[in-house]
Amino acid sequence: MSKAPEEILGDLIRIDSTNPPGNETAVALYLKKLFSEAGINSRIIEPEEGRGSFIARLGSGEKKLLFLAHTDVVPAGDGWDFEPFSGEVKNGVVHGRGALDCKDLVAAQVSAALQLLEEKFPFTGELIIAATADEERGGRFGVGYLAAEMPELLKADYAVNEGADQPITVNGKMVYFLQVGEKGAAWCRLKTRGRAGHGSIPTLADNAVVRMARAVDQLGRYHPETILIPEVEKLMHSLADLCAIEIRDLSPGMIDRLLDELPLEKAFIEALRSMTRMT
Repeated sequence: MSKAPEEILGDLIRIDSTNPPGNETAVALYLKKLFSEAGINSRIIEPEEGRGSFIARLGSGEKKLLFLAHTDVVPAGDGWDFEPFSGEVKNGVVHGRGALDCKDLVAAQVSAALQLLEEKFPFTGELIIAATADEERGGRFGVGYLAAEMPELLKADYAVNEGADQPITVNGKMVYFLQVGEKGAAWCRLKTRGRAGHGSIPTLADNAVVRMARAVDQLGRYHPETILIPEVEKLMHSLADLCAIEIRDLSPGMIDRLLDELPLEKAFIEALRSMTRMT
């Protein structure tokens, strides 16, 4: 009988894969052992020593589903009530670094796959399990490497991954989210030029540092315009329906007012707000 997901999660937490430096290969070896015991061959792709990603494939067929999660975690820091790499269970809850980001998803996906094998599930397509390295630092040794060098390993019709936020409860109903897009980033370089001057006559100088400070201050005060894409508008209507709020006007000027009226947690409200503007 395969391990329960909470057991797998505890084991994963006890493997310190803090990034940097990563040490994700230790996690990959643990997963490889689990699948080997279930009779499944798997691979560890290691572009650099210690930075391994785990890949397993179940079933066969034209359609492919990818289970994707990452095995590295951010540094634990201080202020823990439990040892961050203990995987301790208390009151039915597994505690430790990675319990929410993202070893819980690794454990859930691996456990589901192993249970399907145990039940001799009749696969009509292929299920790909990818537990990858280096998500917390940009993915250069994980998904980024696989996509650039070995894209065939990740190619699938559908993927299940983190990113669409945690499920929430609205009027007693569990609400799960699907992510349909990803914000990008536009990097720019800001330069200021000044005019040198002597300390005895500073009023004739134009300090470039002061100019830069003014520019950064203006950027900090900038309030981007509200932009409502169709996918976010549909989400707003769906949430309002669950909250028994009728929406007649979803013009940009009404978005913040609507968000303030939704009886949801503040953190989630702010996440929604971020979907409606450049951040």
